[in-house]
Amino acid sequence: MAGDIVYADIKIDRTFSLENSSSLQKSDSHHHGIFLKVGCAMIITLFVTVIVLSILIIQLKYARHNAVENESKEKFCTGKNKSGTITSTVSFNFSTAHKSCPSKDWKLHGGKCYWIAEDKKSWDESKNDCAMKNSHLLVIRDFIDMSFLWRYLNTSVFYWIGLSIPPGGQSWTWVDNKPFDSHLFPIEEKRITRSMKCAQVSCRKVTNQNCEQNDQWICQL
Repeated sequence: MAGDIVYADIKIDRTFSLENSSSLQKSDSHHHGIFLKVGCAMIITLFVTVIVLSILIIQLKYARHNAVENESKEKFCTGKNKSGTITSTVSFNFSTAHKSCPSKDWKLHGGKCYWIAEDKKSWDESKNDCAMKNSHLLVIRDFIDMSFLWRYLNTSVFYWIGLSIPPGGQSWTWVDNKPFDSHLFPIEEKRITRSMKCAQVSCRKVTNQNCEQNDQWICQL
């Protein structure tokens, strides 16, 4: 009888131990599953946060770039500074205002006549062509000239203007031998070499270019 009791006790203890071990394993497995889910959720949240922050940073940089570009464009095409006032270098000059232009190929704008070439020539050839028309390559002096660029020029096309660094010179000079005033608008200089000393204009900016390159041009009367 005593042996039966001992055997029963041992059997019960073993059964309890197995059940307890199984319960602990299930509990550990359950906790492990929870930790795994929480870890995955944290990783996903972190990944989404990084993506959102990256998008915000890109949008911020894009917005700043557009703001700078628009400000530069506004200053170049309208002659206005941040306060919205016309800069001191921008002025109206009606002393030589034209009421008409030589032909319908010329555009009358603000009392000035402009001719936009459709074919392409080098800077020197463009300068000579304007001289043959009793005019000169465009000299940007005031609001009238800049508003003409804003109104008529194709933003994707660059045109020769009457601005260059003369042979032996160090600074930008207009074809009428007057110095360039950097307060009116900036020149986006790619690089200055022996051949990159002639200026081109689009509605957005003025940049230097190889003088031998063939491009369209603008004459002014």
